[in-house]
Amino acid sequence: MNPTQQLQAMAEGNGAKAGRPALPSSRTPAAGVVQWGIAGVAPLIVTLAVLGGLGSYTTIRQMAEPHFRGLAWIVPVGMDLGIVILLLWDLLMEYLDLPWPVLRWVAWIYIAATVLVNVAAARGDLAGSVMHAAMPVLFITVVEGVRHLIRRWVGLMSPDRVERVPAARWVLAPISSLLLWRRMVLWHVTEYRQGLELEHQHLMAVSKLQDDYGRWSWRWHAPLADRLALKRLAAQPTANDPNVGDLTDDKRQDEELMAIARELHRELEREGVQLGRDRLGRRLRKAGYTIANGKLTQMIATVREEAARRESP
Repeated sequence: MNPTQQLQAMAEGNGAKAGRPALPSSRTPAAGVVQWGIAGVAPLIVTLAVLGGLGSYTTIRQMAEPHFRGLAWIVPVGMDLGIVILLLWDLLMEYLDLPWPVLRWVAWIYIAATVLVNVAAARGDLAGSVMHAAMPVLFITVVEGVRHLIRRWVGLMSPDRVERVPAARWVLAPISSLLLWRRMVLWHVTEYRQGLELEHQHLMAVSKLQDDYGRWSWRWHAPLADRLALKRLAAQPTANDPNVGDLTDDKRQDEELMAIARELHRELEREGVQLGRDRLGRRLRKAGYTIANGKLTQMIATVREEAARRESP
């Protein structure tokens, strides 16, 4: 049975038939490993935060006693509690794909102030200064690692997240990379490879105008419609496009890919597992297809939206 026939067989049925292929048993424990990892790391992060707060508590309280007297303990406890609240709120905003960097900046400022106070209390002793700064630096590193993990996960799941231009391209071709990034941001091209293709089409269109109207004079002598067309090229194929005949095949392939995505989503729903890009990519590769990461993300968002509409009253 070829891949197309396999896709058609998977697309048929209403999702409750027993003849449907099942996920390998090795995939289900992966979610459990992640949950156990979170359960193990979270207490360690909390412990690190508590130890860091206790390490600076006495120093800050002693420096606050001339100003707050018997209530001097409020200053270190309030600062440490505020730092934790700001960082937790920042991580929550990252998880919701609504980042607000001010929360992180303020938390860093308070952490830096705490470290400076403790370093000043060491009175120039190098070893003491390093020991006072060690745990805050560790805590910041761990929190930034968690933020990076959340940001990567949200970036893979969000269909609106624009892929970054690779750092190597910025180094090797900074000007063209800037123009590419600008075009992707202005026209919300979320996939890097799609941005490269549009940039190539833009360069080819400009070269044709230069051949027809001159290297520089095309900006003034070329028809207005041709110049405006450069602002956003090839968003949708036109009837004169020689590739328009392939649209039917592309549409058919898209429908087959979506059938696989819906099938996998139903299987994972029965197992209580969330559909992710890695799982869908493995299923498509097993069926003989390759697909870009941006398209995978869009397919996942579409399948989830369809499932939400079915569940809504």
